[in-house]
Amino acid sequence: MKIRVDVSPKYSEKEIVIKSPEEDDELKKIVDKIKNIESEFSQINGYLNETVYSLDLKEILFFETNDRNVYAHTENNAFLIHYRLYELDNNLPDSFLRVSKSSIINIDEIISLSRSVTGNLVQFKNTYKTIYVSRRFLKELKNRLNQRKF
Repeated sequence: MKIRVDVSPKYSEKEIVIKSPEEDDELKKIVDKIKNIESEFSQINGYLNETVYSLDLKEILFFETNDRNVYAHTENNAFLIHYRLYELDNNLPDSFLRVSKSSIINIDEIISLSRSVTGNLVQFKNTYKTIYVSRRFLKELKNRLNQRKF
């Protein structure tokens, strides 16, 4: 079996292509493993008071640290998450990007990026919530927003 990896900034997302002379058990196992990896981190548990919620990652606007706790912000709530920010940064899909020392945002939920006197501000869809972007991460965010599909 040959494995070939092609990395280029011209690609907007990851794509896996498998070429096989026939559909056999080995091929099915490979496809199943890839699907399991993809679905492994599509949901996360969030805690609000004493209740545990299963949150879809696509519903999360951003993750933010506050007083040594990590919170997942949705349109209406902020859920406590039992992961550290660096763990999320390593395991979240490509639609999430670290934009400061204390936050990771969902690029698909951004409606605007604006400059203000105090810094660069991200506005999200269907909510009043905003978050600041560090200058260190601004260039990468602009690149990712330009590659985003509409």
